[in-house]
Amino acid sequence: MDLKQLKTFVVLSKNKNYTKTADELGYAQSSISAQIQQLEQELNTKLLDRIGKRVFLTAEGEMLLPCAIEMLALASNIKDRIDSSLSSSGQLIIGVSESLCIFKLPEIVDIFKKSHPNILLQLKLIENDQVVQQLTDNTIDIALTIGNPIEHPSITSLLKKREEILVLSAPTHPLASKNVLDIKDFTNQRLILTGLGCNYRTAFEYDLKSHGITYQIALEAGSVQAIKEMAASGLGLCVLPNLAVRKERSANLLVPLPYKNDYKIYIQLFCHNSKWISPYLADFIELVKKSI
Repeated sequence: MDLKQLKTFVVLSKNKNYTKTADELGYAQSSISAQIQQLEQELNTKLLDRIGKRVFLTAEGEMLLPCAIEMLALASNIKDRIDSSLSSSGQLIIGVSESLCIFKLPEIVDIFKKSHPNILLQLKLIENDQVVQQLTDNTIDIALTIGNPIEHPSITSLLKKREEILVLSAPTHPLASKNVLDIKDFTNQRLILTGLGCNYRTAFEYDLKSHGITYQIALEAGSVQAIKEMAASGLGLCVLPNLAVRKERSANLLVPLPYKNDYKIYIQLFCHNSKWISPYLADFIELVKKSI
């Protein structure tokens, strides 16, 4: 027996009429009859007598009725408890690139926590090459990254938005006064770069090396904030996504150089194909889509 059959039996016992029961439950009358027949066959007994247009419970039907009501109430209570638990408590582990963690997530997390105060958020810094494995291992629930496009049959892309990559300097840097910049202008320039695994650093260095441009690495740092401060002080040029330097550009601490590039760098949001999307995870996904 299933809950649908039991509910039909309880409503029919109350209404004592097939037509009225079909209207209340939104089923065809034939479906009501079929459900009752299936229930009687499973229990191997007659539950209802149909006399004219009215329905009456048999002794076995009278015996089943309170049990059916109790089972439906218990099922409803279970659903209410699960729904309450999902909406009021839980945990999300978010794998995120450093730049997005610093410059995008604070606002998103603030909004999310206001509507889901009892959901524990854990942020885990990851690189692009870790996304598939960590989603597959269920080490993280969702991945929010910036870098080269990621495609894999076991993961689902929920968001893909191209991000502008800029070469920046302090306003006083000699290259900052140029209206047009050729790649040869980077010859012997000092660069302040992110780590070796960074996709946009790799793309920029590839440009330089493919044109035979020599350059100096003045500093290599894992901290985006440190890179920005060093570049603003005049130590050298930096290569960063636009989202990471909006405040510095607005305050004229860093200026983008007029160097055109076609780097395929994207902000991306992923989950595993088999991941169950809880209500609060769905809310977080929608919030990210609206905020980025």
